[in-house]
Amino acid sequence: MNIQEFQLKKILPIATMGFVVGAIELPVLISFGVLIYSGDLAQYSSIGIGMTLFSAIIFQLTMAFASSSSGSIGGPQDSPAAILAVAGATVSAAMIGASIQARFATVVAMIFITTLSTGLIFLLLGTFKLSRFVRFVPYPVVGGFIAGTGLLLIRGSFNVMLDASIGIANLGILLTPEALIRWLPGVIFGLALALITRRSNHILITPAMLTLGVTLFYIYLFISGTSLVTARELGWVLGPFSEGTLWKPVDMALLQGVDWSMLAGQASSIGAVIMISVVALLLNASAIELVSMEDIDMNRELVSAGIGNLLGAFTGGSAGYHYLSLSALPMRSGIRSRLVGVFLVLILAVVLIFGATLLSLIPKYMVGGLLFFVGLSFLAEWVYDAWFNLPKLEYVLVLVIIAVVGWAGFLQGVAVGILAAVILFVVNYSRIDIVNHALTGLTYRSRVDRPMEHHKLLDGKGDQITILQLNGFIFFGTAQGLLGRVRSRIADKSQPALRYLVLDFRRVSALDSSAVFSFIRIQQMADANGIHMFLTEVPQSILTTLKTGGVNMETVRTFPSMDEAVGTCEDKIIKSEDSSAMGYAKLLNSRLKQAFSSKEQVDKFLHYLDRVEIEAEQVLIRQGEQPAAMFFVEAGELAAILEIPPDKILRLRTMGPGSTVGEIGMYLRIPPTATVVASVKSVVHKLSVESLEKMEIENPALASGLHRWIVLTLSQRLSENNRTLEALLN
Repeated sequence: MNIQEFQLKKILPIATMGFVVGAIELPVLISFGVLIYSGDLAQYSSIGIGMTLFSAIIFQLTMAFASSSSGSIGGPQDSPAAILAVAGATVSAAMIGASIQARFATVVAMIFITTLSTGLIFLLLGTFKLSRFVRFVPYPVVGGFIAGTGLLLIRGSFNVMLDASIGIANLGILLTPEALIRWLPGVIFGLALALITRRSNHILITPAMLTLGVTLFYIYLFISGTSLVTARELGWVLGPFSEGTLWKPVDMALLQGVDWSMLAGQASSIGAVIMISVVALLLNASAIELVSMEDIDMNRELVSAGIGNLLGAFTGGSAGYHYLSLSALPMRSGIRSRLVGVFLVLILAVVLIFGATLLSLIPKYMVGGLLFFVGLSFLAEWVYDAWFNLPKLEYVLVLVIIAVVGWAGFLQGVAVGILAAVILFVVNYSRIDIVNHALTGLTYRSRVDRPMEHHKLLDGKGDQITILQLNGFIFFGTAQGLLGRVRSRIADKSQPALRYLVLDFRRVSALDSSAVFSFIRIQQMADANGIHMFLTEVPQSILTTLKTGGVNMETVRTFPSMDEAVGTCEDKIIKSEDSSAMGYAKLLNSRLKQAFSSKEQVDKFLHYLDRVEIEAEQVLIRQGEQPAAMFFVEAGELAAILEIPPDKILRLRTMGPGSTVGEIGMYLRIPPTATVVASVKSVVHKLSVESLEKMEIENPALASGLHRWIVLTLSQRLSENNRTLEALLN
């Protein structure tokens, strides 16, 4: 807190905002207390309200000083209250023959355990910085949780207004005259409040509606001549409450009456409260972050809420976390101070200490109507609004969760929702094609310099090679799509028979063990059809998974790069189709005959070259040095590599017999952009800058033939690169 906040001109708007927020939060908290302790436990509603208010005070004080956001408001929440109300009614009804004190004690113990457990989970998640993992819960599942909570709140609102548990078996009671006069005004009030707030979010709407509702109630009592005593006897107002303070310490002797076996049976409800509280806290905190336009530490919010729940558990309050609307109210008004929460606490404390008599004047239909409004708002958002905002399959998932929550229970709805979301994810993700690019030997050539005859041969036979660049996470769903693609290519009679299959794993993030079967089937089909299967850039973890799963690595070759695998395929095609072509490139003279018209010109050209023998690993051209010559490879193999600081090396191209090296640097007079090193012992012929200039002066025709050959070579490379780029872009 800043000391300047205590200046009069600043403290007045802060205090006013705190009192306004308190006035809005107070009736909501009262409705939670009445909701949980209704029906058989209605006589304990004053104690329930007191425990709820006391825990709200403790929670808000913790938030005011421990939250990473200056001005966040928090306290007991609707979803946990709705779940605990149903669980409490179930426990009370199941304790046949037990005293009302024992039932009350058991429900209080259940709430204590739930709130304490929620606080511990919050604290653990925040301490170990695990907030990001909770956000993996699918969005429609969260929506289903919230809508299911709305359904429970609406059912709870009728329980409050009628002082009875309403279910399918006794729905007829709603149509009796005595019941209609108790619940119909609350439903009308809730509907009106919902319709008005959907059109306007002014901060005074809720307080004004509450004031109007109370005023109309007492006008009706005056006109009908009904006394307040009669209204209380008819169950139209809250209470009766004992005089004095609302909250009183729970008599520890009541613990002797707790039926712990009943609490064990409510483990599912406790788990549901914890789950939805964690998700809702992070969702609300994220929304507050957007409203406040400041960074919020989600792990710190979990810790502060955890401490608030741990302390609040000992006051008998239900689980709590951040209020989105109440937190946004002061922020949107330009007031950002932790003192807002402090003044809010003052309002709650005054009512807690002196408000028992005042609360007995509140119409019961107002409390039930407020619960009906909150529940209806949840359903409107996730049943009506979601129809326009969600994909239809996800919308159906929300409806399924609502139905299961209403029919079987909250945790069952949660379980069904998560299971359905997983199935939906698998189905949708299975539709994603994991093949990032599908290439052939026609559209992708290895970075190996070859003579023109080899290029022409590959132009006719390159479609015997299929290259599939895989992408993302591979599991049984997406792997089935890959299997289908390979099967279709093998069966396609409109194309030449497939002879080489290259699967590139460079962009694969992971491979699930369930996908291995598809790769086994691909291998079996390849073996049956005489297809060479190559895997490239396979991470060791994926390679281990394939081997362990049953892929026979004796018939499947692996390569460190896709380029090397394709180069091997090209070599096999060239060798199998024309063995003489492989030997054709071994003599430099054979290549030079393409550039010059006669053997005499070839001999003259060789006169300008210097024959150089280089050992394996010897550097021929150094990246970044001034160009001094170009080279013609007679025998051996050279590799062009790019040196990336500090110690990374990228192989760019392989040059065999008949290739030219360094021509671009020499022609442009720029430093070489790559290093050229001998892969094996090699023989090259060097043409220096001085020799080229001498040739251009002494024999222009010879120099012209050389230039034409270089242009043809570079054009061939450019054509291949363009063809590959076009295939990758399609």
